[in-house]
Amino acid sequence: MGEHEPRRRWWRLRRGTPKAGGTVSVDYEKDGTRVVSRNFTDASGKQRMTRHSFPDAVQHHYRPTDTDDDSDVLLYAGELSFPGEEHRPYVGDVTFTWRRTPRIRVRGTRAVDGTGIEEYFSPPPGGSMWVDVQGVVIALQDGKIPDQPNELAPAETFAGSSLHVDERVDQQVGDATELEEVTFLVPNGWQAHDETRIFDPEDVGHTWHGRTQAQGDGWTVVFDRNRTADSKAWETLKRSGGHRFTHVGRLTRTDGASFSGEGALEALERVRLGLCLALGRRTTCVLPVGRRGGQPVWALWRGNPVDSYSNASHWLDSSTCSKQLAEIVSRVLEFSNDATRLETLTHALSYYVAANVDVDVHLQVSLPVSGLQLLTYYQFVTDGPHTAKEWEALVPKERGTEWELRQLLSKMNVSVPMPPHFQNLAAVQRRLATSGAQRDALGVVIKMRNVATHPTKDQPGNYSIYQWAEAGMLARYWLGLALLHTIGYRGDIAAILQARPRETGELRSVPWASAWSAGLSPSGP
Repeated sequence: MGEHEPRRRWWRLRRGTPKAGGTVSVDYEKDGTRVVSRNFTDASGKQRMTRHSFPDAVQHHYRPTDTDDDSDVLLYAGELSFPGEEHRPYVGDVTFTWRRTPRIRVRGTRAVDGTGIEEYFSPPPGGSMWVDVQGVVIALQDGKIPDQPNELAPAETFAGSSLHVDERVDQQVGDATELEEVTFLVPNGWQAHDETRIFDPEDVGHTWHGRTQAQGDGWTVVFDRNRTADSKAWETLKRSGGHRFTHVGRLTRTDGASFSGEGALEALERVRLGLCLALGRRTTCVLPVGRRGGQPVWALWRGNPVDSYSNASHWLDSSTCSKQLAEIVSRVLEFSNDATRLETLTHALSYYVAANVDVDVHLQVSLPVSGLQLLTYYQFVTDGPHTAKEWEALVPKERGTEWELRQLLSKMNVSVPMPPHFQNLAAVQRRLATSGAQRDALGVVIKMRNVATHPTKDQPGNYSIYQWAEAGMLARYWLGLALLHTIGYRGDIAAILQARPRETGELRSVPWASAWSAGLSPSGP
């Protein structure tokens, strides 16, 4: 075969045609581009052909054992031991489990001996209120992470006259140097109708819209929606409010350079922040595996908090979700390459996510106000024109918090009149006006927050749940906008908080977009 002669492989088509009997071929052009052709007979009897050069869907070393919600992921089965006990190994398995919280579970059993019985009945070492989460020792053949086993250790292994363990572990496995790429799983991700197409390298006749890609601070991150995360799977996940791995990710250096496991974990933490900001709830990059020369040589076995699936985002719209999420993650990567910025974003985002997910309605007001105070100080002092002493002198003694937040919202071009359809909150506005000047929406929210934080006999803070809920909607929305403004987001957002239910595709520009178009320079890169 000549140097540039196309190579061709053939598969019998397994799915995706209206009528059986089609074939799929893969050709390689002179520049190395792979082209997949599909020939088939349609329902009317006509011969058809489609061609594409879509990229492979990202493949991860670990795959869930089944497609049900809250399914575990088997990582290892075989001989294992604990540090200092390598001479007395167990036979068992290591699993990522969602129950009761996301964690790495190791089970093992070995024959009973005198030393083991003595250790079993010995009291745990004292001297500290904290218990270190231990690691597990496994053999790595040729430095490779073991292949994912097909089944758990047999149940009888953990019964009978033997010593067995059931522990939580948290550890890195393998060599974390000179990595070329790191792949990972993303639970409870997002639905998007604007993703680019990918195809299944194990079933080349099957393609789907599934890819989102972000770049920032020298990193490239690809998110591919799992083939099994179809519309039926999303509906099931929404109804159950559970957990499911919906996407596979890949992290690389944009210039193709190698990197360390430590560098990868730092970058993945920043990717996590971007995902949490976009989704409005906690998700993470689970079970990262690093490759070198195409071989898996490093992994992190760790469980991290993941919120149950819910539609908590204020920004995402499925018609443009991939584009929105890509920009948010890209800008978070750029913004957070400085330690002070990273710390600021981490703390402010924690207020936002906590207020967004399963807290009492009172906290849906108090938490966002604290987050807004943090971002105000960052934008005007830490990264702004004022020293701490100058800022302290500027803040009035009365209504200081309200004044501070008003400066930030004004900088963002966010107006704060009382929305006319917020009838319960408007009732609070009218009530407060009987003993003073009428307040706008921000003034009402701050007053409610202050009364809840510092109740008195004269001001007990007896507001209804609906009044607290409407105040919380506004406070969380403002904090979310402030987070987007801080990282420099410029894209569209879903048109929420309107009087009527929002339809898919209803978008609006961020409030500060007019400032950008006028040539002004808002905060953020």
